[in-house]
Amino acid sequence: MDYGRPAAQFMAQDVATLAEPYIGKKITVQGVVEGRDFTDPNDAVLILEHGISCHFGKFARMAQAYADGETGWVDGFLVQCKPGKIVIRPALGRDPTAHFEPLRPTP
Repeated sequence: MDYGRPAAQFMAQDVATLAEPYIGKKITVQGVVEGRDFTDPNDAVLILEHGISCHFGKFARMAQAYADGETGWVDGFLVQCKPGKIVIRPALGRDPTAHFEPLRPTP
């Protein structure tokens, strides 16, 4: 899923307050993994802190590569952006050594 460069990059704690203008666009999120959900074999979900659900679809192995408590980087399309309910679909893991310059809240 390489649809070009992300429109914006975010730390997980900033997505709910800063990312709404990027709904429908590719973003990158860095956050701590809180869990995974493999109940639907066609939709593996990686759950990041702050209620961020990253839907990897059938790429369950990619979602399984992350451990709870680990920092992960995810690229994907933002489809919902409400506090506690942020959805990225489709999503893929991102190389942690790739350039990452997150947007920050203005002071």
